[in-house]
Amino acid sequence: MEEELQIILKNYIEKVEQVCNILLKSINRAENLSLRNKYDFFTYRTKCRKMEFEADGISYRMHGIGCAAFRGEEMLIDWDFGYRSRWCGIDPWKVSMTLKYNNSSYKQYYDWNLVKAGCEEAVRKGIMFKKRDRYYFEIRKEETFQPDFPAEYDTLFIEHFNAGWSVPRNKVTDRFVRKSVWVHNRIDESKDQYILRFLSDGREVFTIAYDDVSYPESAVRIMSDEIIKNLRSDNAVTDNGHLA
Repeated sequence: MEEELQIILKNYIEKVEQVCNILLKSINRAENLSLRNKYDFFTYRTKCRKMEFEADGISYRMHGIGCAAFRGEEMLIDWDFGYRSRWCGIDPWKVSMTLKYNNSSYKQYYDWNLVKAGCEEAVRKGIMFKKRDRYYFEIRKEETFQPDFPAEYDTLFIEHFNAGWSVPRNKVTDRFVRKSVWVHNRIDESKDQYILRFLSDGREVFTIAYDDVSYPESAVRIMSDEIIKNLRSDNAVTDNGHLA
């Protein structure tokens, strides 16, 4: 993939995140809510069933699995919602149309086939991965560290905003540790992070942040799809974050 196209796609993703966060803040102000991420927004949408929103002069029009944002009659950006907590997945056609509507100087990429070819090349080189016909940037190994998980612990306590769950050590938590061979260096900057506290005899022996982007997919499938999903559905949580 050309460096120029990488920059275009990363700027596109950043712009989507910006307009989505503007929308969340506007909804929270108007309705006294505390939407914090894509999951919160999707839950909110299932209740309100709105297809159009207005926020800070931007019009949002939901469509299919995505959304288009406009300022007046001019389209700012069109995107498909991404995999897991990601706001955006790269659809080559939508990227090309966004560039064209915004009169971008990168006119060669008005041809969506050229964007797709670049993404496919990036997949072959390990720069991107493809999921459900959308493309996403891989985390480069030089941007990661190897976490020093404790060999001995008896409890994993998981915190997320004002919620908390206590999990006795078991085969599933040990499997998560084994699969977590690297973590993104910027995990602490995540806006939707969990805090994993490993305890031994009531004493905290290791703490690390977690989200579903900054870990290997094999580890995410265990933590998000098995551990956290089951805890959220099976356990009540008190206001102070401990199990009821």
